[in-house]
Amino acid sequence: MIKKYVMFDERDIIPGSDKKPQGKSKQTAEKLRNSYPTLYKFLFAENSNTVKRDNLRRLLAGPDVLPDSFGGSGGIYETMISNFENIISLCPLPENEKVAINCCKEIFPYTNGFGKSVDDTYWLLRALNVRVCPYCNRIYTITLPSKEELANEKEFKTTRATLDHFYPKNKYPYLALSLFNLVPSCHICNNNKGAEDKKIIYPYDEAFEKNAVFRIIPDLKASREEESNPLNFLLGESIQFYIRFMGNGEVSLIHDLPLSERLVNIKDDSYRERIEKSVEIFRLEQQYDEHKEEVRDILRNRYYFNEQYIQNAVCPLLHQKMRNIGIDQLKDIAMDMLFFTHLDQEEWGKRPLSKLTSDILDQIS
Repeated sequence: MIKKYVMFDERDIIPGSDKKPQGKSKQTAEKLRNSYPTLYKFLFAENSNTVKRDNLRRLLAGPDVLPDSFGGSGGIYETMISNFENIISLCPLPENEKVAINCCKEIFPYTNGFGKSVDDTYWLLRALNVRVCPYCNRIYTITLPSKEELANEKEFKTTRATLDHFYPKNKYPYLALSLFNLVPSCHICNNNKGAEDKKIIYPYDEAFEKNAVFRIIPDLKASREEESNPLNFLLGESIQFYIRFMGNGEVSLIHDLPLSERLVNIKDDSYRERIEKSVEIFRLEQQYDEHKEEVRDILRNRYYFNEQYIQNAVCPLLHQKMRNIGIDQLKDIAMDMLFFTHLDQEEWGKRPLSKLTSDILDQIS
C-alpha cells in the first residue's frame, strides 16, 4: 500500500520485487542529498545513490525482526520506540529546516490519510482493527463500512477513526507514512494531542496496565454540605466522588494531590513521567470525571450482585450451557456479563471504559 505514496521505486520497498525501476529512488536521492544530508546518508549509500533497503523498510514498516514488545525475540530493538529513536538520532534536521521539511513532504506525502485516496486509509484501519481509542479507552474507533458491508456492496456513509502521528509529522516529516507512527485514535484525543512532542505512552509498546489505576475518592465537602454519609457512593446511591489515577497500592483521600505524588510508587521514573504526560495531554482525569454515572452503575451492580450471588446464582445457570468450563472461567464470564465489558486486561481494547471498570472493581473487592 505505502509503495504508491512514497517517492521510491517499488523494488526498494518490497522484498523480492522484480519490477523495473522508474527513477523515483534516484530523484529522491538527489533531493535529499541537497536538502537533508543526514536523511540521505541514512537511506542511501553515499556517492552511489543506491537505496539502503533495510533502512528504508525499517523506517516505513519497522525492523525485520519485530521488537520484544511486539512478541519478537533476538532483534536489535526491545521496543518500536527504540527503533524510531535510533532513526531520529541519525537524521537530525539541517540548519535550513524549512527546506528539509518541504522536501520530505514531497517524498513522504500525507494529507488526511494516504495521498488523495481514502480507500487505503480505510484499508489500514480495518487491518489494524483497533476498536477502542488506545489513548483514552473511552470511545469506539470502529471503521464503517465494515468488510461485510463492502462485500455486499451496500450503500453506507463512511466513518473512521483518525490516524494520530505519534511523532508529529511537522517535526519528523520522514515518519509521516511510517506504519507504526500512525496510531488509530478518537477525534478528541487526536485534537488534544495535536503536534505535541512530549514523551507519552506509546500504545504499540506499552500501557498503564495495573501500574497506574483508576481510584474513586469520596467528595467529603459535598457530603458535609448535604449532611449525607460520605460512603453512600459505594452502594451506588450518589455521585459524590472524584475519579483519579493512583499508583497501584497507593491510598489517598486528597483528590487534588498532584499526580506525581499519587504515582510515587512507580519506580521507573521515565515510565512514570510518560504516564503523567499522557494523563495531562489527553485530559484523562477531567474526561473520566464526566463518567460518574457509569461508575455509580458499576458500584450499584457490584453491591447487589456480589461474589455470593455470582457463585450461587449466576455460575450454576452458566454451567448448564457451558459444562466444559471450569468455575474460575465461569466467574470471569459472569462478571463480564454483569458489567457489560471485558475485565481481562488483554481484552480492554474491545470495549470502552474496560480499564475503568476493572480498576474500580479491584478497588472495592
